[in-house]
Amino acid sequence: MESQVPNFCQANEQRTCITVCAPSDRCKCDCEEVRRVLEKEIAASDLGVTVGAMKVGCNGECPYGVLVGFPQRGFFYEQVDRERAKEVVKGTLAHGHILYDLLHVDPLKSTSGKILYDRSGFIATIDDSFCMVKVAQYFLQFEEGVSCGKCVPCRVGSVELREILERIIEGGGEPEDLQRLDLVCKAMQDAPYCDFARTTSGPVVAILKHFYSEFEKHVDQKVCPAGACAGLPKEVEQEKEEREGEE
Repeated sequence: MESQVPNFCQANEQRTCITVCAPSDRCKCDCEEVRRVLEKEIAASDLGVTVGAMKVGCNGECPYGVLVGFPQRGFFYEQVDRERAKEVVKGTLAHGHILYDLLHVDPLKSTSGKILYDRSGFIATIDDSFCMVKVAQYFLQFEEGVSCGKCVPCRVGSVELREILERIIEGGGEPEDLQRLDLVCKAMQDAPYCDFARTTSGPVVAILKHFYSEFEKHVDQKVCPAGACAGLPKEVEQEKEEREGEE
């Protein structure tokens, strides 16, 4: 019997149809069990859908429980347990029904529906195609022009962070840029006139903490693991070129 991709999932999309958050050393959520249930139910329903992964940085508080994302549609489900995972497959994937009691909705935040950030230090992207350096840049651009300019850490720091990130994304990053990012973020966290500098730099702090290796690859290896930075090759492409050169 030929598997049928449901209308909810677009077969010609490069993005996967469904993702689930990944475990970490501090993770308290049962995300691996939810993943197993999703994969089992998808196979049983013959939907032909692969369960992808998110990029998640978590301090162990897991404010949203187990997250399930839908990259093609741009929304998250939260607090998904193994029983609700069955409903996700049978209701949403198979028939396109939105389970509104699971839908993540935060009217106080206007960030992209494909990125979650919480001031506890939690951050997640709806799938693993995101470049975390560009995600950090996105948050800074989102706040650009909002600072009152009364204090140096906020007025100067936010501009310097944007300049450093732009340089790294374009392929011109140097090791001292990583040190500078850390120093500027600390100044914006520890010595601002008001809380705005902490709010502005908070996502960058979280991303540096959880995804520092991506920044190092941009700077030291001059590659973008996600292949999202126009000025840098994708990591797998560079490895392929190196192997061909050796041959």
